[in-house]
Amino acid sequence: MISIPYRLEPELTPTEFQKIGQLAIRWSHIDQVIGHCLKAVLRLTGDEAIIIIFPLGTDARLNKISELNDVTPLNDTAQRALNELTPIMKGVQYVRNNVIHAFVSEDPVEGHTFHLQSKGRTLTKTQIFSVEEITNYAGHLALGLRYAVGFDGSPALEYAWADRPEIPEFLRSLIQFPKG
Repeated sequence: MISIPYRLEPELTPTEFQKIGQLAIRWSHIDQVIGHCLKAVLRLTGDEAIIIIFPLGTDARLNKISELNDVTPLNDTAQRALNELTPIMKGVQYVRNNVIHAFVSEDPVEGHTFHLQSKGRTLTKTQIFSVEEITNYAGHLALGLRYAVGFDGSPALEYAWADRPEIPEFLRSLIQFPKG
C-alpha cells in the first residue's frame, strides 16, 4: 500500500475510524429515507424522484416536505415525526459535515480535532462521538415519517420511535424544537 504523503491524518484508532464511518453511512441512510418520504408525499415514480428529489440535499428535502405540509397537511403521526426530525437533523448535519469535510489535526489540549475551514469551526472527537444517540434517533424518526406517509400509495402505518435522547451541550443552541 502506498503511504500517505502528508502528516494531516493523525493516528486514529480502528474504533474511531469505525465510528466516523458509521456516522457517514447512517447519515446517507437517513438522507435516502427522507428522499423517499418526499417521493411518497409527491406521489412520484422512482424515475421521477431520481430527477426531482434525489439531487436535493437533506435540508431542501425536509423544507419541501414542510412546505407541502403547509398546503396539504400530513397526518398527525407524520407531522409529529417531521417536527422532531427537522431540528434533530440540523445537529446531525452540523457534525456530519464537520467530520466529512474537515481536516484532522492534533490540538495540544483537545487531542485530535476536526477543523472545517470553510465554516471556521472545530469539533473534538468527544463532541463528534457524542452524537451517536441523536443520529440513531434521527434514523428512527425518518423511518417514522416514512411509515406515516405510506409506501408507494399504501396506507400510512405506525412506527414507534424511541424517546428523545439528551442533546449534547454543544448542539443545544442549534437544535430548537417547535413550541407546543
